[in-house]
Amino acid sequence: MKKNIFIILFLTFLSFLSAENLIVGIYENKPLTYKENGEYKGLAIDLLNEIAKKENWHLTYQYDTFPNLIEKIKNNEINILIDLGKTKDRELFIKYPSQPFFTNWGIIYSKNNNIDSLLDLKNKKIAVLKNDIYYTHENGIKNLSKKMNLNIEFHEYNSYDEVLKAVKDNLCDAGVVNRIFNNSYNLHKTPIVFLPIEVYYGFSKNTKDDIINKIDYYLNKWKNEEDSIYFSLMKKYLYNEKFIIPEWINKFLYFSSIVIITLFITSLIFYILFIKATKKSKGKNEELEAYNNELASMNEELEESYANIEDMNFKLIKLTKIMSKLKFSSTFEEFYNELLRTAIFLIPEADYGSIIFIDSKKNQWKFLSAYGHNSEMLKNITYAAGHTPTKEKIKIIDNIVENERIEMNNESYKILREASKPIKQTMIYEIKLKENQWINFCLDIDINSEKTFSEESKEIFEIFANLARAFWIEKLSYEYIKDTYLNLANKLASIAEEYDDITGKHIYRVAEFSKFIAEKLHLDKKLIDDIYTYSPLHDIGKLFIDKSILLKEGSLNKNEWEEMKKHTLYGAKILDDPYFIIAKNIALYHHEKYNGEGYPYGLKGNEIPIEAQIVALADVYDALRSDRSYKKGFSHEIAVEIILKGDERTKPEFFNPEILNIFENFHYEFKEIYNNFNKDNGTF
Repeated sequence: MKKNIFIILFLTFLSFLSAENLIVGIYENKPLTYKENGEYKGLAIDLLNEIAKKENWHLTYQYDTFPNLIEKIKNNEINILIDLGKTKDRELFIKYPSQPFFTNWGIIYSKNNNIDSLLDLKNKKIAVLKNDIYYTHENGIKNLSKKMNLNIEFHEYNSYDEVLKAVKDNLCDAGVVNRIFNNSYNLHKTPIVFLPIEVYYGFSKNTKDDIINKIDYYLNKWKNEEDSIYFSLMKKYLYNEKFIIPEWINKFLYFSSIVIITLFITSLIFYILFIKATKKSKGKNEELEAYNNELASMNEELEESYANIEDMNFKLIKLTKIMSKLKFSSTFEEFYNELLRTAIFLIPEADYGSIIFIDSKKNQWKFLSAYGHNSEMLKNITYAAGHTPTKEKIKIIDNIVENERIEMNNESYKILREASKPIKQTMIYEIKLKENQWINFCLDIDINSEKTFSEESKEIFEIFANLARAFWIEKLSYEYIKDTYLNLANKLASIAEEYDDITGKHIYRVAEFSKFIAEKLHLDKKLIDDIYTYSPLHDIGKLFIDKSILLKEGSLNKNEWEEMKKHTLYGAKILDDPYFIIAKNIALYHHEKYNGEGYPYGLKGNEIPIEAQIVALADVYDALRSDRSYKKGFSHEIAVEIILKGDERTKPEFFNPEILNIFENFHYEFKEIYNNFNKDNGTF
């Protein structure tokens, strides 16, 4: 027994000696890295801890300001600095892995809603984090201000929190932080977004390359697995919006508790008086009976108060749970419908509802969603209305459809009557999204109902609508950034295609083919839309391939072919962002083969994401049909024969059998799609 214990202790000691001891510098940058209640937390820290557990590393954390940690890693006093952008200056004393763990960008906060562009920063005082990449980078705010002659007075601080506090305390007009840093000062987020960067773990020059390679291995692996710890932590730290109960609700619950306690004590006093009165005199029956009645009445009030508070608590908890499930990645239609269903669930009197977008500048309304009514018919109404909101408010209108007759033309009003269920009463919250843009959130009571909207329902509706407004604005920002990123990526893809696509239509034809296949596979609607949207980016990595290789006439030699194959890896790097996982999968895996003979990783079967399997066949068909610098395009019939029977370069085994079967059954539709894109060129 003693011998076994000795062996265990000895092995433990050896394990301790073999473990890598790493000193990790962290600073306050919530939610990526921060210190809370003596514990080190954050997306970057939890990821590193997971890797350390698997590799038997022993991590010692040093918490300091960002400027101090930059000096420490420069002097090799720490091994790793968490959450770091890459610059040429930093690469002189910091080693970076090839895999970033996050993509971030700079934003600007102001105390007042008076800054809409960089030009508004002229002659202003701007708070910045010392040595921050968004401050010192060649495209950071400091150099941008010089190029634009903005004459900005920069004030350097040691943390993002100090930056925002300086703005809050009117020491500076605005502050620069990263896009996800926690704004706890209720400052205004300006529309200014700049310098998208990849965020890494930075290593001191004396750190072993093997450690850095392990970081690369796990990040690359996890980022390509949708159910990995990477995406679990992303959801935990970045997509889990928390609902904050408004202060007036807290006060309501507080004062309600005081009332309840007071009523209870008063009841107890009356009860004691009742007992005393009974003992003193039986002749005071009438007085005692009065006390008893009052006590019963107070008990009823007490029970009612409890019931009201319990009901309010239930609704707030339910509201929190429902709102936490709303996703920025949902389509706008899904988003609107979920908001509407939630509101109708929370308001007991509501039977139906609708959401209407109002452009007060153009004086136009448009239905975005409806519940109970005929949503598709209502969406066909776009009409100029007599009333446009001027300030946010809740109002209640009886027989709203009849009231709209005055403001609508006959055709629109006829559609409204046919599409709407009979309505007795409507509660409307007019919500301002931004200048000239409003949302009318409408809840309806059926004509046959005996209910009317209560004051409590108005209060609940106001809470929900304000919460929805905040979420709505973030959703619009999310979509704007996503569209901007996608537009840029599409432009880059078009540039890449210009090198080896004579007609310039290859990426769009591949998108149409891919959408057709995805629909025949009966995939989820959102996935079909994503495949259609992102398939044009499949060859974006060709931007990094030398033109001489792309435009070479004839076959590539071995070295040239190996370089050409790297376009999949380059494309994945360009699209390495959680928002664009479908796009990344397509770019990285569309040359993988179903039988395992593809590149870059030789994946087989359903190891290959379905979106990449779809684009693989679409890309091959279009490549066979199209002219290239090294070949003339084949006819549709020859292309079909090659895909279904194979030749020296293409085999049927390369493709998912189900996708291949769709192509075999519907290949004439592929021909039609191809010809529609090439009518001007006379291609048949």
